[in-house]
Amino acid sequence: TVNGDNGNGTLTYPVGLITADEIAYAGGVSGSKNASFYLYTGERGTWSLSPYGFNSINAVEFILHSTGEFSNSTVTLAVGLRPVVSLKAGTVVTGGNGSSTSPFTV
Repeated sequence: TVNGDNGNGTLTYPVGLITADEIAYAGGVSGSKNASFYLYTGERGTWSLSPYGFNSINAVEFILHSTGEFSNSTVTLAVGLRPVVSLKAGTVVTGGNGSSTSPFTV
């Protein structure tokens, strides 16, 4: 949030990255391709904020691949980032359907 009443009002850019938990909650299954959940775009893969670990040389992160597969990979791939925002409980959607042409209004 951008004000002190509802969160950390000191953030300049109050946007984060999607976490592995959020990908799993949305329908991402580790090691399985899934083209039928709302995070699937068929476009470039997306890094998550969640670390997986380290191998002998590189950091390893959870990733949502362009195929809809949810797995982990070394942080050497050229993939995208997906910004997310968190909404306070009780936030009401007042319009839109969540598509790019009719985004949700909250």
